[in-house]
Amino acid sequence: MDETQLTNFNVPLPTRKRFDAICRASGRTRTSVLVELMTDHILKEGRRLTDQQSELEQIDAAIGKSRSVKRFSDWGYPDGNPHPPARLGRSDQEFDLPEPLRSDGWDGW
Repeated sequence: MDETQLTNFNVPLPTRKRFDAICRASGRTRTSVLVELMTDHILKEGRRLTDQQSELEQIDAAIGKSRSVKRFSDWGYPDGNPHPPARLGRSDQEFDLPEPLRSDGWDGW
């Protein structure tokens, strides 16, 4: 038999009561049902993740073979830098704001 380890977690009380009732009605223990549920989840998600990885690898291979599509690593900018130029902050001119009022030092007008 595989080595086991006690695992505790919180469950809403109504859910646990319903789960216990279903386990009793089916003649199974909480542990056996939870282990089965966990195993099913592992298998289902494992297949999904494997399929997803395989699809991504196929897409990467198709992109690599295509001459009409540049790979991301081939993208560049006019200066030869592979990273986009840094954006400077927006000026007031871009937002069509008026020039700020400036004091000429004469406060007695």
